[in-house]
Amino acid sequence: MKKLLLLFILSFAFTSQAQDLFFTENCETLTIGNLSTDLTGATPGQGNWYTFTSTTAVPAGTLGDYKVVNDAISNSKVLQITGTSGSAGSRFLSQDVSDAWTGRTSGNDVIQMEYDFFSGSGSTTSLNTFRTYIYNFDPGAPAASATTAVAGFYYNPSTLKLSGWAYYDATATAGGVVGYYTFNLISGGLTLEPNTWYRLGLAYDYNTGDVTWKESTGLFYGGVVAASSGLDITECDFAVSSGSVTGGVQNAASNNYLVDNVQITAVATESLLSVNTNSVVSSDISVFPNPTKDIINVSNKLASISSIEISDLNGRVVNKVNSIDAENVQINISDLSSGIYMMKIVSDKGTITKKVIKE
Repeated sequence: MKKLLLLFILSFAFTSQAQDLFFTENCETLTIGNLSTDLTGATPGQGNWYTFTSTTAVPAGTLGDYKVVNDAISNSKVLQITGTSGSAGSRFLSQDVSDAWTGRTSGNDVIQMEYDFFSGSGSTTSLNTFRTYIYNFDPGAPAASATTAVAGFYYNPSTLKLSGWAYYDATATAGGVVGYYTFNLISGGLTLEPNTWYRLGLAYDYNTGDVTWKESTGLFYGGVVAASSGLDITECDFAVSSGSVTGGVQNAASNNYLVDNVQITAVATESLLSVNTNSVVSSDISVFPNPTKDIINVSNKLASISSIEISDLNGRVVNKVNSIDAENVQINISDLSSGIYMMKIVSDKGTITKKVIKE
């Protein structure tokens, strides 16, 4: 692999399907420095990336807001977007997929966007927010206000909180309307680990309107059904907005955001990150107590577990149990240092990865 992501790839088999590859970018052929010479979104720069800074940006954007840099953790080239230090405006880094979408293979009506994302330190004072967009418009076009952003991710760097969002019909809910809504990716909301690379996936089904969000280690997998169907896709973007907080406090600091290994495809059935997740196994297996100081229990309702593997965030396996033939398994982790570990549970119904906290 090009970079060590501090994560673990799910390893169960999946059914292959024909896909249209719209775009792929690992940044290795790009030149360190500014990505583009145009901030209007009219002329592509390196890698056919378009850069667009909204006219409301205060202060105005610069070409240096969009760069190819060398990441110290992965020791590889990555894309960097710098947000505004002011109180207004957004930056967009875009790929035009309109022709690819129009010419896609018949039946490949699910667009998928996958990429590596760096969480940052979490100590920033910037109120910038980082977003991922699947669009049916060009944000640099005059008619941008009349178009729709279909779905994406929403990230707050100061809290490390990641959410999904979609253009969603909530009329079935009392007082609900059609509009933009954010969604928790796990119960209670998801807080990422600081200074960590994650691989994220996002899918939109043109026929059903279904939106799916996914992370490669199984940290989350879910979505919403029938969000807003029939929207043709023209663009996939990364964006940084100025941000504000309750009470009208405005942003006064910029922040950098890193992405890499971007891939955009169209498929017939959602297959984000080349992994099929069996939703049954998640409900069949529970891990408790969590956090724990010593013993952690793995309770198995229906699935047949073949192995349990615990690894630290550097990928080092620190505990492994094989040939399990019991509904409940107890694993002693009292000898491990306090911190966060990933538990990979392999069963006959699939593989899941759960985060375990050792106190």
